[in-house]
Amino acid sequence: MRRTSGSVAALLTAAAVGATGTGQPPPPAQPPAPKPATPAPGPKVDPAVARLIDDLGADDYRTREKAGRDLAALGDKALPAMRAALVGSDSPEVRQRLAVLVKKMDIERLVSPKRVTLAVKDKSAKDIFDEIAKQTGYRIDYQGRGGREDRHSFEFDNAPFWVAVDKVAAAAGCTVNTDYEDDTVRVYSQGVVNPYVAYAGPFRFLATNIHSNKSVQLANLGRGGGPHRHEYTNLNFQIQSEPKNPMLGVTPAEVLVAADDAGVSLLPPRDQNNHRSGYYESRGQRGHSMHGNLNLNRSGGGSGTAVKALKAKIGVVLLSGTVAEISVPDPLKVKNRTFSGRTVEMDLASVAEDANQKGHYTVDVTVKKLGPGDPDGNIDYNWSNYVWQKIELVDADGNKYRANGLNSLNNNGAAVQMTIPFGPTDPRTGKALKVGPPARLVVNEWLTVTHEVTFEFKDIPLP
Repeated sequence: MRRTSGSVAALLTAAAVGATGTGQPPPPAQPPAPKPATPAPGPKVDPAVARLIDDLGADDYRTREKAGRDLAALGDKALPAMRAALVGSDSPEVRQRLAVLVKKMDIERLVSPKRVTLAVKDKSAKDIFDEIAKQTGYRIDYQGRGGREDRHSFEFDNAPFWVAVDKVAAAAGCTVNTDYEDDTVRVYSQGVVNPYVAYAGPFRFLATNIHSNKSVQLANLGRGGGPHRHEYTNLNFQIQSEPKNPMLGVTPAEVLVAADDAGVSLLPPRDQNNHRSGYYESRGQRGHSMHGNLNLNRSGGGSGTAVKALKAKIGVVLLSGTVAEISVPDPLKVKNRTFSGRTVEMDLASVAEDANQKGHYTVDVTVKKLGPGDPDGNIDYNWSNYVWQKIELVDADGNKYRANGLNSLNNNGAAVQMTIPFGPTDPRTGKALKVGPPARLVVNEWLTVTHEVTFEFKDIPLP
């Protein structure tokens, strides 16, 4: 196969991730034209990794195959450079092979839970959580009951992360929370318990409530037949992911097996897509907590008082990585300029320091979605409502300011005008972040994979 001009190794060395070149500002008399953004500093690439990526487009088939195997063997060490080349390479062969490799490696990395192995005797819950955090690399914020802590003894042998966390939290009389936007697992003393929990790889499924709805059809009945009685039951649940697995959404869940404790099937009827599913679908927001539901059918009668066995599956959309699509250096000096990336265009009005809070900044920006719209005319508000999460304000060393939500948002689905406040502290803890003066404003492109997860609940009480 003929190799296209320009090697991936040279491209990575030049850190050509995203668009290139800012050009000169237009004359004052002309409206500012869109300008490609200056590339963000690329990942520091091992020359051996760069050569392997370049070899994916080699003329010799055996060289291409060996390069793929060697990159897969390197695992996470090669992923940043592979993602960069996936976006920036001008070789179709390289991009095609990288797409397959990155997706496979991401799935393997993202769907396996981290494991905990420890043996402790008469230790506080805080000490045990500190050891779990050390082994997994996750941040665990433990806030116990106060006063003198009880002592606990545990032995975990290669236990999945969530299983270990739940056992220690239960012993300490605490509950687990991942509802915040950051990567911290919080363990609080709240005086409540969550008895219906399921585990699947790096995901924790928490049954939150179940309710039932009865109806009787009185019109359009078959001749000689009586009223049609229906009873539908809906089970709501929460999905919590490990910190390494930011989620962007879930697909509708499908019931595979469902029966009550009297042996009566609770499977719902299949819809026009041949699925037994819930109605909930969420996409677009980055987080470690998502919600879903399952529809169950109780029209078969029976005297069951609990869901004896329930098995279902759901697709989880995972954020597998990010690539800097647009990067603007010295953003404090930029006013009313337009920058174009691969999938979006950004009109940057200003980045200004807050006059009342030194070290706090407000970004005034409009982001437009490039490319063709939905052929059916649907408006993607999931994209537009959460595009602000892709924008980062960073210092010269890449340390990030904290985005504190939105001050304003004007949104038509294809373009979003917004003002985003950034600060040097964590608003929930008040702790200062290690961050210097703003050096770049970055708009990231999110790389995703969708993973199908099967989970099971048992002995859930019926209404």
